[in-house]
Amino acid sequence: MRLGITGGIGCGKSTAAQLFETLGWRRIDCDAVVHGLLANDVGVKGRIVERFGAEVLGEDGAIVRSALGAIVFADSRALKDLEAILHPETSKTWEGLVETEPDANWVIEIPLLFEKKLENRVDLTVCVFSDLSSQLTRLERKGMNRHQAMARIEAQIPLSEKAEKADFTLLNDGSLSFLETQVKQLVSRIQNI
Repeated sequence: MRLGITGGIGCGKSTAAQLFETLGWRRIDCDAVVHGLLANDVGVKGRIVERFGAEVLGEDGAIVRSALGAIVFADSRALKDLEAILHPETSKTWEGLVETEPDANWVIEIPLLFEKKLENRVDLTVCVFSDLSSQLTRLERKGMNRHQAMARIEAQIPLSEKAEKADFTLLNDGSLSFLETQVKQLVSRIQNI
């Protein structure tokens, strides 16, 4: 089973995916895949520097994600260009990982699952849904100011649209145990499909 998990930034996709992992599912975090590509893939790094300039590099020559983020979340064309560089490589990476254990149950965190029309590459889709206030609170706890948080939220399709497109929705406005109960119920339903 390939389960694609999505939702808005700050909605708790990673928390939900970790709960699946505790129930024996294999987990892939596409944000972590992207971070790995930015840090270790010479081809990706070269294309990013070619497109965005050396100002996205730190003194050590590594890509500074906050500098890159400041550029792309202020310019929709720049964001599309970055996605065109990163998304094919990210998909190739996670699909390759899944192929290493094709009979396992996989939960794959794909923030832009619907935006990039990847829902046909998974068996079922799950949207982790949270109200805007909870999203902003979580993002501010991670060090993002409200302006940065809103720019990232607005760069994605509306959360209500993701929830409507998903096969299942998990509500993450309550306690961790409430989310855990929903994940356990969903796993039970999936096993009966």
